[in-house]
Amino acid sequence: MAAYSITYDLHKIKNYTRLQEGIDALSGTVWVKPTLSQFIVKTTYTSSQIRDFLKSYVDHDDTIFVAKIDLNDWASYNVEQKLVD
Repeated sequence: MAAYSITYDLHKIKNYTRLQEGIDALSGTVWVKPTLSQFIVKTTYTSSQIRDFLKSYVDHDDTIFVAKIDLNDWASYNVEQKLVD
């Protein structure tokens, strides 16, 4: 399984609960949320598949960005300690 960073901007309606449902369905509720507009998930899906899957959980004017990441090489500042551990 690969790790992906999913960032988003919800514009007009801002239905965060609905997006959370999509992230849960995608990842089996195994994810971390290091910043207000980011999830990191592990999945067998590709970036395009993740984007396409989550499009049904957001409005047409919302923004989603998905990138495959390397969890062996990362750094953070002021992220909750439980996420760093």
